[in-house]
Parts: sequence; C-alpha cells; structure tokens
Amino acid sequence: MLVQSPSRIFKSDFSVWKEVNSCAVNEFFSGEDPLKLRKVTEIVLPESGSYEFAYREKNNLLIIILYGEILINDFEKAISPKETFSLQSIEQNAITIKNNLTNEKADVLILEFKSKNLENAFTIEGLDLNRRNILHQISNNLKIPNFIGLYEGRKEQKYALHTKGSSIFGMVINGAFEFQNRLLEARDAILLSEIETLEFEALSENALLIFLEI
Repeated sequence: MLVQSPSRIFKSDFSVWKEVNSCAVNEFFSGEDPLKLRKVTEIVLPESGSYEFAYREKNNLLIIILYGEILINDFEKAISPKETFSLQSIEQNAITIKNNLTNEKADVLILEFKSKNLENAFTIEGLDLNRRNILHQISNNLKIPNFIGLYEGRKEQKYALHTKGSSIFGMVINGAFEFQNRLLEARDAILLSEIETLEFEALSENALLIFLEI
C-alpha cells in the first residue's frame, strides 16, 4: 500500500508570470532550510531576446533547455535541449542568457542549489533521452541524486531514495503523470517530504519528468 506523504503542489494553471525585458519569467518555487534547492525559475525568451539572471553566493546553477537554443554570457557554443549547463560560483553574480534563434522562442528551466564548493566552474553536459522508460542522470556535477525520464503511457516505476530524510522535488515537463498518487500535468511541480520510496506512472505518451532529492 502506498503511504501518503506530506506534499505541496505547484499547479501551472496558478503560476504568476512576469514580463521582464520582453521575457516571460515564472519564479514558482522557493526552498527553505534544510532543503538544498533554493529556487526554480522558468524563463521564456523571445526571438533573439536576452535575460540577465542574478544569483546568490555559494550557488550551483543547473540550466535545462526545454526548447530552442541559447547562449550563456560570451561563450561561443550554443546550448540545445540535448545539453545542460551547470555553473558553480562562490560569489554573488549574474549570467546573461540569450536566445540564439531569430525565428523561434527559447524556454529554459533554472534550478539554484546551495553549494559548498570553494571554486568557480562551469560545465556543459550531454543529455540523451533516446532510451525511454528509464531514469537518466541530468548532471554529474550536482552533489544530489537528479534524474530525468521520457515515458510511454501507463509505464510505472519505483525509486528508493538514496538519503534518509531527503525531500523530493519533481516537475512534469510534458504530458501527465500520477506522481505518488497525485495527478501532475505539464509544468506542474511537487515537493514531497517524509518519503522513502517514490512511485509514479506516465498517463500519456512522450511524458517527460524530472525529479531530485533535495
């Protein structure tokens, strides 16, 4: 029997989007101690548009491109949905995210984590979702378990948490899932606590989700 765990659901229908420099910005999650996840922000950039994203000291950023193609600061390499960008920083600063396409919008998800690293560094990693119905690690640079998965309809999976006492942050990127007996649809997110095993089931084809132990 699945034991119900305390949860908080962030429904996309109730999201508050702000327009900043022609970009649509949604800061829909803000974590509190002892959670390792500080904030989650989704940003939609117009064609050739850019956004300056400020972050705190002792921070680790993970940027997932949901669609489109972006440039970060003065890096010449464009980043696509088949890649992720991570940045660890010991001081407060900002990065500029630019839509590299002139005829299409770009959509990015930015997750901010507390970091104990004592150096500045950035990494671009490949993200291969060709194998379906399994969990893939999003980034090797995060110090916490982090996963993404693309599922066919009615596929189920269980996940045993690595760290006792951790919480789970999950988000449906596309499609719909039953996530620990809660219905989550595209862009819905959830915070689960007091949980040892996570159970989820895809309710649609090409259903895509991410989750992390925080």
